[in-house]
Amino acid sequence: MSDLQKKAQVGMTPISLLDCRGSFSELTNKEKHYAHHLSQACWAIIMVTLEQTSPESPEIFELILRLFGSVEDIQTLYKQSGISKEEWDLLLCYFSVFFHNSGNYRGFGDAKIIPKVGPEVLEKLIAVSPKKEILTPIFERVQEPMFTINEKDQSLGFPYQNVSSYYSPDITKEDIDVSEEFMKEQNMLPLTSRLWKVDQKHLEYRFASIEKKEKVTHQYKGYTLDFVYGEFSEHLKRVNKHLTNAIPYASNETQQKMLEAYIEHFKTGDIDTFHKSQRLWVKDKNPNVEFNLGFIETYRDYVGVRAEAEGWVAINIKSQSKMFGKLVSSAEEILPQLPWGPKFNKPFVIPDFISIDVLAFGGSGVPLGINIPNIPFNDEGFKNLNLQNSLLARFPKEDIPYLVKEDMEVIKKHFIKAYQIQVGYHELLGHGSGILLKEEDEKKNFEENLINPITNKKVESWYKKGESYDNVFGSFASSMEECRAEAVGLYLSGIEDGKYNKIFGVEDEDMEDTIYSNWLILLRGSVLGTMYYFPQDKMWKQAHCRARFVILYELMKVGVVEVTMNSEENDFIVKLNRDLIKTKGMQCMSEILLKMGIYKATANVELAKKWFDENSILDEKMTKIRQIVINKKKPRKVMLQINTFEKDDEIIIKDYEENGEGMIKSFVERFPDLYN
Repeated sequence: MSDLQKKAQVGMTPISLLDCRGSFSELTNKEKHYAHHLSQACWAIIMVTLEQTSPESPEIFELILRLFGSVEDIQTLYKQSGISKEEWDLLLCYFSVFFHNSGNYRGFGDAKIIPKVGPEVLEKLIAVSPKKEILTPIFERVQEPMFTINEKDQSLGFPYQNVSSYYSPDITKEDIDVSEEFMKEQNMLPLTSRLWKVDQKHLEYRFASIEKKEKVTHQYKGYTLDFVYGEFSEHLKRVNKHLTNAIPYASNETQQKMLEAYIEHFKTGDIDTFHKSQRLWVKDKNPNVEFNLGFIETYRDYVGVRAEAEGWVAINIKSQSKMFGKLVSSAEEILPQLPWGPKFNKPFVIPDFISIDVLAFGGSGVPLGINIPNIPFNDEGFKNLNLQNSLLARFPKEDIPYLVKEDMEVIKKHFIKAYQIQVGYHELLGHGSGILLKEEDEKKNFEENLINPITNKKVESWYKKGESYDNVFGSFASSMEECRAEAVGLYLSGIEDGKYNKIFGVEDEDMEDTIYSNWLILLRGSVLGTMYYFPQDKMWKQAHCRARFVILYELMKVGVVEVTMNSEENDFIVKLNRDLIKTKGMQCMSEILLKMGIYKATANVELAKKWFDENSILDEKMTKIRQIVINKKKPRKVMLQINTFEKDDEIIIKDYEENGEGMIKSFVERFPDLYN
């Protein structure tokens, strides 16, 4: 077995319930119906996510659902198959990880996942299934990509290097570059499209929509570029059915119009209608049931312009939301303290910032915090969300490796508050801060003699018509923005001795330990994130991990943090110098933020990329540490989500045992009619 196969195999994986039962019980019957139908829409859209992940993912999904949806008792199928208990458990782990990631590539890190058993084990299950005749040809098609791995398909990436279902396998870098130049000139966003090669210098943009419109053809730089609508049509029909069912249960006119805009967007594929839905979503302040859906994040497109489909529904935790509301109220006092100064901050539009319990999250993984919309709306605003039950599901109950015992105890005691602080500052004041200097139709949104605080000279660059942060900064836009937001979190947690951390309920006697925990959690995570750096490609396969490593690297250079290997070089310890946080640590964060803030504001992609690349390459020591991380890697927790069902005029909630069988049952019951 190759090293690639060993790395990709899925062994025993911890499963945690994403518990929202208490929050759900506090909703009115009307709100429960609203949440239920929206949840169904979010689960329907993962059929698109599967298509975007890999060519084989949709059929692996079908194989699992048909296999277990055909029996009343999963245990009976297992016992009839004659496979061993160990084989059964390992196969269940693979299925659970597949469901959690909405495909056979990890949502965090983009690495391929394969079972830790051979295909003969699954063949034995299929052999005793009542649906054997249907399952066998599906298995024959997916067996090879499901159980094997090679250099090219070991991870998602640029389509001409690794796997990417956003592009046809034969597409070239030149094809992509020309297509993106054209979209910029047209001032269009390709978020909802996939790019397919028809022939030499003939490309097809496949836009997601229910309607299959007449093809529109453009000529550009010797290329024929076709716009074709109707991608994912059947999947989006199911999404719209559930959105339509939710409309009668909307709490207000804004929610109703928002759902109507979503429906129209998925019907026609019109991106402006999606923007309308997001404007309405921003205006729906502090709802009891929160919801968003669509083609949102571009992390998994390594070109950085096409977005993954996702949808989520959550319940507002009113008591905690008040705390985040206080942070919003203090934002205009805090923002001027960021190192780039007030002239490089956009006018602050007061957003929602609420704490939520996730009811359903359809996508390639459940985050800890959310700041959207990602598309600028002329300063119309945004929303921030703290996903509380996602945080609680990740709480470390066991020993935390790579720390001294004293640091483990400090982190366990202050874990929740430290994370809430980082999520709060990161989402609201990280992603929510900073201006993009723009010129459109000979009008600038900044004063003519604005001084660049890095050069102390007049600003020399800015965004032109058709340019956005994503299409200018391209493949490393997400990493740099996440780095900027993480640095804001560390910096603001430490200013004025943690003055603003009191908003989160941190008492004076716990302040120093909470700040220390916040910094140490992120820096330890930065070291663990090195597993998502691929030395052979000199490429990071996870935006957040690259972002955090840049911070780690800078702090290591000034001696604030040390990563020390033992004499046998088979283990290491991450140690943060508590006494240096207030001095060298804060100074370092200030310098990082100034660079990233000004580079982003002035569209200075050349200097930004040079600095970012220099600070995200692993030296010999960190390469050895990366290997230790990989060798001792523990599986990431998988989130098991509850289901809701209509019974008479009531909505009932159902949870499942925190194991592989529970995960499978939750998905079988989530899609009872999908393949009938």
